[in-house]
Amino acid sequence: MKATKTLLLLALLIGFRSVAQESLPPVYEIKSDTAFEQVLDNVYWQVLEDRTGKLKIEQVTTIPFQNSRDSKIDTTLHTYWLRYRLRNTLSNEINISLATKSDQSDFYLFRGAERPKHFVTGSMYPWNKKDGFKLGNTIPITLAPHEDVLIYYRLFNHNAGLAKDFTIAFVNTEKEMKKEFNEYNSYVYQYFSLQDLQAAFVIGLLVLTIFFNLFFYRVTREKVNLYFALFALFLAINRLWDPLYFLFYFEHPSLSEDVKYLHYCWAFIPLYMILFVRQFFHISAWYKKWDQWLLIFAGINLVLKTIVLIEIYQDTNWRSTVIYKISDVVTGLVFPLNILITFMLFFRKRDFSSRLLIAGASPYFIWLLLAFSFGFEVFPSSFQDFFALNYRLLEVICITALVLTFSWTLFIRYNNLRKENTMRALENERIAKEREIERRQLIEQQKIEMEKTIEERTSELKQSLKDLKETQSQLIQSEKMASLGELTAGIAHEIQNPLNFVNNFSDVNAELIDELQQEAAKGNIEEIKAISKDIKDNEQKINHHGKRADAIVKGMLQHSRTSSGQKEATDINALADEYLRLAYHGLRAKDKSFNATTKTEFDDNIGKVNVVPQDIGRVVLNLINNAFYAVDEKKKQMPPSPKGEQEGTSIIYEPVVTVSTKRLGPPLGDRGKIEIRVADNGNGIPQKVLDKIFQPFFTTKPTGQGTGLGLSLAYDIITKGHGGELKVETKEGDGTEFIIKLPFS
Repeated sequence: MKATKTLLLLALLIGFRSVAQESLPPVYEIKSDTAFEQVLDNVYWQVLEDRTGKLKIEQVTTIPFQNSRDSKIDTTLHTYWLRYRLRNTLSNEINISLATKSDQSDFYLFRGAERPKHFVTGSMYPWNKKDGFKLGNTIPITLAPHEDVLIYYRLFNHNAGLAKDFTIAFVNTEKEMKKEFNEYNSYVYQYFSLQDLQAAFVIGLLVLTIFFNLFFYRVTREKVNLYFALFALFLAINRLWDPLYFLFYFEHPSLSEDVKYLHYCWAFIPLYMILFVRQFFHISAWYKKWDQWLLIFAGINLVLKTIVLIEIYQDTNWRSTVIYKISDVVTGLVFPLNILITFMLFFRKRDFSSRLLIAGASPYFIWLLLAFSFGFEVFPSSFQDFFALNYRLLEVICITALVLTFSWTLFIRYNNLRKENTMRALENERIAKEREIERRQLIEQQKIEMEKTIEERTSELKQSLKDLKETQSQLIQSEKMASLGELTAGIAHEIQNPLNFVNNFSDVNAELIDELQQEAAKGNIEEIKAISKDIKDNEQKINHHGKRADAIVKGMLQHSRTSSGQKEATDINALADEYLRLAYHGLRAKDKSFNATTKTEFDDNIGKVNVVPQDIGRVVLNLINNAFYAVDEKKKQMPPSPKGEQEGTSIIYEPVVTVSTKRLGPPLGDRGKIEIRVADNGNGIPQKVLDKIFQPFFTTKPTGQGTGLGLSLAYDIITKGHGGELKVETKEGDGTEFIIKLPFS
């Protein structure tokens, strides 16, 4: 397969050279080998745009190239192919090296009809895979006297673009070797130099500081220890910049570029230092406005560094951006100035630990100011040379002073806190003993007083319990009388009807007797018989309506008297119907504007059920009265009818109260039950009070309109007195339905 590819490549190359030899760039003649570097003018090389980045050498040799001076070349791509020719015009063999500055460079060297040789290098290409001189990224080749070579050069850059001043060059191999040797030794020396030993010392010191302060934070829970540990953590990460860069440079050059992300640590170094200083000096209590400014500055610095991080990620020239320069000013100038000003505010405090902290930290922040100020060239050149030469050494000294004094200060703080806690514990123990003695004496006194008080309170409680029971009985009786009062008007209406019938038929009979006497005088036997029959019919009606009035009066008396608790076979349908009518007429008697539609849905298969009729009647009456009250309240809230309609009426809402009964379960046996439902289409019960409606004295009615005992007594009568269930189903705005379930026996 390899042989086939090679033959195909040679065939393509020979065909290309035979057909398109004239399209190749002019040959660059090498007339000297003593210069270190020779640069080809752009007339000597051509360009091919590789938009996909996937072109192979076999394809490239068959595609026309553009002249390098062509203004139509797209300079925004990642990948380009270049080609140029070199000729050794000297009479001796020369050694040159092809140079590149791209992230990855592939060189294909064609010598006559030979198979092309492939070399790879580049600043971002793995060190162990590079060809040629690795440090300088150059490929050495040898040219015989008067020899021509054709070079295809593929370059790839992560940052897209072909610079306008881009050039192709080659260097003298011997001189490149000397340069490589010197630079390599320089890099090795720099890597293992005192500077990196200093960095290792600082990082080690910071790591110990982190563990030291985290330990104290775990013991004391003092935030100053946590903030300083975080400050030291991010400072240590940032100080890894140089060691990591040179560590990755030779074997993983792409990773050495990623070290730039450590710059983001400067978003947190000022933040946690400010939080530490705020907590240590309690700035918010002394200088509230300055404390607010420190927090605002920390936030601004965090935002700026985040934007810089985004620019680093986008592979922009981040060090030259305006945002980076602004953030550099904020971090390098404003941050140390803020801390130094804070130190000046608290320097007069007569506190050894505070002065020690200020004295130890000030050199580092002055060093930061000096390091940043060099960009403005405000110092003499001699001082600049001294500072640049001892830059890292001074940094090590300042950071060491800061870390040691801070740690010492925090240790003093911890020691003082420990002593204070010990003294506080001893004082608390003394106070606790004194209080224990006082408590025992007080207990003895209280014991004597309590025995007397208990005797007095016991008698008072017995009397209170007796009074409470009497009051409870009175309240229950009051509730019964209240319901009786509501029935009074309805009962009067019910009695009035049969009394009217009695009076009317009595009057008619009087007239019929007069007629009977007249007909008797005439001797009209047939008419006498007819009149007698009418009199008898009227007497039967008088008797019927009299008994009806008597039953109503008995029912009223039965409702008003105390229940015997004896269960009787009761017609539930008749009881429910009677109390529905009585409640309705009672409300109509009190309020002529009241009106509601009543519906009954009775199950005729129920028959008679063993219940206490007075109690069940009170429950049904209470539920019906509540239903009438609910629909009447909703009706009052409805908008009035338009002009022309009866005033005060609603054309939107019709109040309806429905009473229904139903037999549940098997027709025979103890498991059979009956169900009584009282439903209305009022406003419903709000969810927030639904759980309270069966509690004694709870009512949603206005003051004076309800005792709050109706539903409570009803619940006790159904559940405790009859072993049944009383439930409620409601929906706000749609209405409420109370459900009673009673066993047959």
